Amino acid sequence: MDAQSLEFKGLKRRPQATAAVRGNLATKLAPVKENGKKLELVPGRIAGNAILRRLILVAFYAICIGLFVGAILMYVNLQSGLIGSVDEIAALQSQYESLKKTNDEDLQAINNSIDNEEIRRVAIEELGMHYAAEGQIVSYAENYVNDYVRVVNIIK
Repeated sequence: MDAQSLEFKGLKRRPQATAAVRGNLATKLAPVKENGKKLELVPGRIAGNAILRRLILVAFYAICIGLFVGAILMYVNLQSGLIGSVDEIAALQSQYESLKKTNDEDLQAINNSIDNEEIRRVAIEELGMHYAAEGQIVSYAENYVNDYVRVVNIIK
């Protein structure tokens, strides 16, 4: 095939090197000029696309690194919030135990201050109450069908 037919199909011949080879090492080769035109090793359009691809790849890496750093910062923030919540829960539990102890002490003091004999004396002497007689006590059998007692008649 001749050079003209190769150029017509979009293929170009490789430029011939003019440098000599010494041993196993070749000297740096410069592109050979054909018809007065300087040949490019990589055409400008292909070189521009390669640069664009590299810029897109660098931008992609930068976004990925930014997302990774953001995720780490969010994790650290959540972790510190969790530690703060645990400390707050511990303080509230301590406060709860203290209030419960105070309430139990107050309830015990109230129960100790109640005199059942004085209550019985006031009920019988001042209010005229008396103990129920044998026929006045009415017992109801437990009925598990309903959870409440329905009053049909007033008991006298």
